Amino acid sequence: MLCFFQCLLAQENEEIPHEDDNVLKSSFLTIRNVAITGNKITKTYIIAREIPMKENGKYSISDILKNLPRSRQNLINTGLFIDVTVDFTNWFNDSIDLVIDVKERWYYFPVPYFKPVDRNFNVWINEYGASLARVNYGIKLIGNNVSGRNDKLNIWLITGYSKQVLLNYTAPYFDKSLKNGMSIDFQFSQNKEINYATENNKQIFYKNESRFVTEKLRIGLGYSYRTGYIRRHNVKLSYNVNKINDSVFNLNPGYYGNNTKEVKYPELNYQYQYFNVNYIPFPLTGFQWDFSFLKRGITRDMNLWEFSARAGKYWELFPKYYFSLQGTATVKLPFNQPYFNRQMMGYSDMFMRGLEYYVVDGVAGGISKITFRKEVWRPTLRTGLKSRSYGSIPFRFYVKAYGDLGYVYSKTVMNANPLNNRLLYTGGAGIDMLSIYDLTLFLEYSFNQLGEKGLFLQARLGF
Repeated sequence: MLCFFQCLLAQENEEIPHEDDNVLKSSFLTIRNVAITGNKITKTYIIAREIPMKENGKYSISDILKNLPRSRQNLINTGLFIDVTVDFTNWFNDSIDLVIDVKERWYYFPVPYFKPVDRNFNVWINEYGASLARVNYGIKLIGNNVSGRNDKLNIWLITGYSKQVLLNYTAPYFDKSLKNGMSIDFQFSQNKEINYATENNKQIFYKNESRFVTEKLRIGLGYSYRTGYIRRHNVKLSYNVNKINDSVFNLNPGYYGNNTKEVKYPELNYQYQYFNVNYIPFPLTGFQWDFSFLKRGITRDMNLWEFSARAGKYWELFPKYYFSLQGTATVKLPFNQPYFNRQMMGYSDMFMRGLEYYVVDGVAGGISKITFRKEVWRPTLRTGLKSRSYGSIPFRFYVKAYGDLGYVYSKTVMNANPLNNRLLYTGGAGIDMLSIYDLTLFLEYSFNQLGEKGLFLQARLGF
């Protein structure tokens, strides 16, 4: 019987014949113990929260087969561990034990900060000659899993191109049910340069070497509620004070709208998230989607209603062959918005591959992406360290082909921004690299409908 169960576990991703499926659903086992090892900082109950099977619970063999990989997926997606194994042992009669072994990450990082202020590396290198004058530097004091409850503390002290002080603390669980969380946020920044307009779908900047031209203050509180394992609700309320100086105002009196140089406004943001993917930072299988609502301001000086939705479906077509379909859409009401509220495509993670040099401002828009990947190499770097977690560092490499479609609507059609109110398309091929700490590198050769093509680099790191 044990060999039978092990064979089924080894084939957990394969289709089970109908006859065996009936046997698995009608045969039950009791989980005697759930043993958790490897955690030196993370509280045991934080790990146990992610395991669908509990001590003294009675489960069908079919449910156990499904919940073993689901348990590992849940734990990996907490962002707390480099690797996790979930297995069973000590099968005796109609009961078994579960063993969960985790390899914890480093949770504290005094990280030297050095980052170009531009939207991506290509813009910084090709349009500004990799100028060190366009770099922020300083230190980020990052504490993940500070109390062993997956709470996070960030203190940023940044200077250089701009000045920024940030304090953020997030506790995803503060009650016994491990469903309710909270966060606090403080951020103050000053900058000697500001993007005050867009022409030819390129950001136009104003810079003053001797003084700051813009200033921002943000104070916020957040509440989160997590139901089950893959659903999350997040609510954030903040108070904001933003200022620009006379020079910026003269260049663009409509920057904040209503002929004002300073806006003070509350902001309410709600987000619902559904994550049922194998690995949130780099999903290859599963489905995820989220919806967000933002209300910025309550007076004529600042009045924005924003609705956004994103979704992604990921398939493993054959062993090591993957296909994904992703989409995102945003609408901002009313359509008459100041420049400050019109950022759409090309900002943050809403961009098209092959249009990295451009931005498309507007009040409604969307992007769809298709990607075909094949895993081609899975090397392991032996570090020589006598460390359970860092004795070896795994890497995965994928080759890919992709295509993107996008559209951004602007109520005011401007000849100076020809990519607005126009169907956009891009495509290309590239290489993705994945490693520990959610490190992902994307090297892509893309083309667009403007006849342009080039090599682009994107990088992400999980701290």
